[in-house]
Amino acid sequence: MSAVGTLGDHPRNGRQPLSVWELPKLLRSVHRHRKSSTRKCRERPHYRAILAFVHRNRFAVASQIQRRFSKFLKSDRTARRHLAEMESLGYLAVVDTNNTSPLWPKVYFVTSRGVSRLKKALDDQGQKWTETAHDRRRYDGHSAQHVLHELFITEFLLQTWKAAESRVDLEILTTQRRSLARHDSFKVTVAGRRTRLQPDGMFLYRQVGRGMMCCFVELDLGTMSPRQIEGKFRRYQAWAESSAGTEYLKSLYARHGAAKPTAAFRILMVVGSRNERCEVQRLTRIMELAAEFPPIIRHRSWLTTVSRCESTAESSQLLTEPIWFRSQEGEKSSGCEKLICGRYD
Repeated sequence: MSAVGTLGDHPRNGRQPLSVWELPKLLRSVHRHRKSSTRKCRERPHYRAILAFVHRNRFAVASQIQRRFSKFLKSDRTARRHLAEMESLGYLAVVDTNNTSPLWPKVYFVTSRGVSRLKKALDDQGQKWTETAHDRRRYDGHSAQHVLHELFITEFLLQTWKAAESRVDLEILTTQRRSLARHDSFKVTVAGRRTRLQPDGMFLYRQVGRGMMCCFVELDLGTMSPRQIEGKFRRYQAWAESSAGTEYLKSLYARHGAAKPTAAFRILMVVGSRNERCEVQRLTRIMELAAEFPPIIRHRSWLTTVSRCESTAESSQLLTEPIWFRSQEGEKSSGCEKLICGRYD
């Protein structure tokens, strides 16, 4: 047991009471994973693809990596062994997460050595590295809420990829996360003030016979206030009405073969909270906020909940199940819709 007492302990019991100033010590993780070390380590051909996946998504757990690369990682045991080898090689490391239990899984990120390996792989292919060199290392660890936010986005984008893989008429053309943070096309002006639109993620899919659609992903786990969400919608509105935003979308479609590229896009917002009832209440509130915006935002906002995404995880039907709600002027919702069956406008 620790020598540090608890708040309210009496000095007569032999322990010093824990002061309020010492409470942050209790927010640290009660368990820390040891670094994996294996004697025989060799770089396998698929390690570069795993590094690219983890780096693009910032954080990922073993189960997500195994599902994405099931062709090479046939089982959870194989995935853990290969990830342990990558950790021993110095390509991956485990995120220090505050205030988690021993059941918390290993959350991986790409180290500076892993990034150097990715850069070399691109140089060998004659491609230029355009991403940031490495993330800012937080030696005091990350909050559990921040890590959850990143893992949920990784999971959502992975589910979209799995949904497209399960159908012959769907294809994910590109997935982006890091590149959006510093792209010049996402600089906007709102109310005379320079700012930046920072989507949590983006993917572009193509459906045979219907065309392509660019979808921006936003995840809210109940941490944003209504004013912050409204500000997010306003930045999307300013971006959609700007020439830079229009040019970005048209060039994106043109690069993937669109004969007549447009500036169409969607905002996919996934809402989470303490329980399913709170999720529905928060979803309704955000839909009411979206309904107050012009059609350029109102008609392009698609919303669902974490619980609904979880219900489609095993079936790989995130894009094809009617789990999405859309705001209409003067209405809370027009009912559940399938993402790929809506109008492409």
